[in-house]
Amino acid sequence: MNEIKNFGYLDNLELSEYISFPIYIFFILLISYWIQQKNIKKYPIYKFYTLGVFVKLIGAIVFCLVYIYVYKGGDTISYFESARALTNLFLEKPLDFFKVMSEGPSVENYFLFNGKTTGYPWAYMFYDQKTFFVIKLLVPFMLLSFKGYMLTTILFSWASFAGIWRLYIVFSNHYLKYYKQLAVAILFLPSVVFWGSGILKDTITLSASCWYIYIFYKLFIIREKPIKNFLLLIIIVFVILSIKPYILYTLLPGSIVWIFYEKILNIKNILIRYLIIPVGLLSSLLIGFFILTSIGGFDINKLLYEASEKQSDLKQSYYSGNSFDIGTYEPTIAGAMGVSPAAITAGLYRPFLWESKNVVMLLSGIENFIYLLISVFIIMKFKFRKLIKIISGNPLLLFCIIYSVFFSLIVGLSTANFGALVRFRIAYLPEFVSFLLITYYLMRENKSS
Repeated sequence: MNEIKNFGYLDNLELSEYISFPIYIFFILLISYWIQQKNIKKYPIYKFYTLGVFVKLIGAIVFCLVYIYVYKGGDTISYFESARALTNLFLEKPLDFFKVMSEGPSVENYFLFNGKTTGYPWAYMFYDQKTFFVIKLLVPFMLLSFKGYMLTTILFSWASFAGIWRLYIVFSNHYLKYYKQLAVAILFLPSVVFWGSGILKDTITLSASCWYIYIFYKLFIIREKPIKNFLLLIIIVFVILSIKPYILYTLLPGSIVWIFYEKILNIKNILIRYLIIPVGLLSSLLIGFFILTSIGGFDINKLLYEASEKQSDLKQSYYSGNSFDIGTYEPTIAGAMGVSPAAITAGLYRPFLWESKNVVMLLSGIENFIYLLISVFIIMKFKFRKLIKIISGNPLLLFCIIYSVFFSLIVGLSTANFGALVRFRIAYLPEFVSFLLITYYLMRENKSS
């Protein structure tokens, strides 16, 4: 019997996958259409449900084909091969499987696998708690797809759509008049559809951050089903902390402002009202820092040191133009704040068109150029005072801009590669683009009235 080996790439898909993936898509769309028809009379936004799922599935298929035939490998294949080994262990030795699942990575557990019947997971993924958590999540999808790469990706992508859709529900509840525009901003952004549909950490964190916003909205804003939503929030926070703890740190400041928004508005003194918001932001940062350092293992000094090292390294000549430089800075909070404008700009708008070195980056550059144009147009077209008034008068918009700015700052500081940048950005891009669109329409309404 031939050994099961991992290579980090796939030369081609099995013929069975090419035959079966249209069948999977048909049944997924059939289920989606049933969900749409069940809800559309009461909720008009469901007219986009099946189309949203379809676009998501197309994104998954394109993602697979690009990584197989263009990139010829990558972390997505390594995730798949590692999850295949864990799935094989479940099918062959269930007790050993549950031992690995419960105890986590160790040398002893690594050698519960074998080269003949299970194959070995990639060591660099197996021994990393965060990547191993992703591998564990993939096992049910592997079983349902008969361990096929494209089928696993399709099912994984479909499951992640649930989070994206719930973010769309939150925005539509606030701005139902613009639900068509919001569908574009949340469901159909090309970079989000592509990078948020593959077997990657980013697909999970995108969906998890959307779930967080939805559950947070249900629990604290409209106060619906507190026990159920509190338990769901704990689960989502656990998922985020298990993969990318800093995402929770970027979510907390806007969340706290959102919670206390109504109380802030009730303050009659305008000066005190506007002073409360920065104080609330600072308090939330301190609370978030305490939570992540005590629970999530977040180390801001380590993050800043690694980010500074990356920024220094990218200046070396062996890079082929796929990296960017926000400037040299000391790995301290003061040093990071000195380059924060460049970091935020990178997180929101780079790569620029002229920085795109391949087709994928060019498409991202075009997308970013559109966002930059909209941003500049809003600033130039409308008075700054009215802009602030619109944003401060809409708690969801306030949450979105705080979340986007904090996240883009961390991404800009800690990422030196455009390929990683466009992936990391998708966790806040729907919120940022929704912020731009809704702000524009509200400003236009305010100007005409």
